[in-house]
Amino acid sequence: MRFLIVAGVLCTASAASAQPYSESMADCASVYQNAAQWVRTDESADKLMQAAIQWAEAAVRQSEIEGKPTSIDAVWDRIDVKTDAWEQKGSGVFFSEDFRDWTQYCRKFAKHTKVRINP
Repeated sequence: MRFLIVAGVLCTASAASAQPYSESMADCASVYQNAAQWVRTDESADKLMQAAIQWAEAAVRQSEIEGKPTSIDAVWDRIDVKTDAWEQKGSGVFFSEDFRDWTQYCRKFAKHTKVRINP
């Protein structure tokens, strides 16, 4: 019985500390926005920026569902701050495990949340 109580407390604590979906959506938008700056062709950059826009719009919709409506401008402000953090890592970030993990997460998250990131 004691084990169940401890397990319940731990599960509740971790669920409460997880960031909202809307914040994760802004994180994903920043990944795509950052990648758009480093690709060689305008066509590739446009596709990546379109994905970032889809994530930003999804973050706005999700913030409403979460009961904390956020304007598109406020969402883009958060995305830009997050993109700046990626930019500080330079173009070599694409070869990092962190970036690969984020892109993989964002693809799975898009599928789960039905965010259309591919034209």
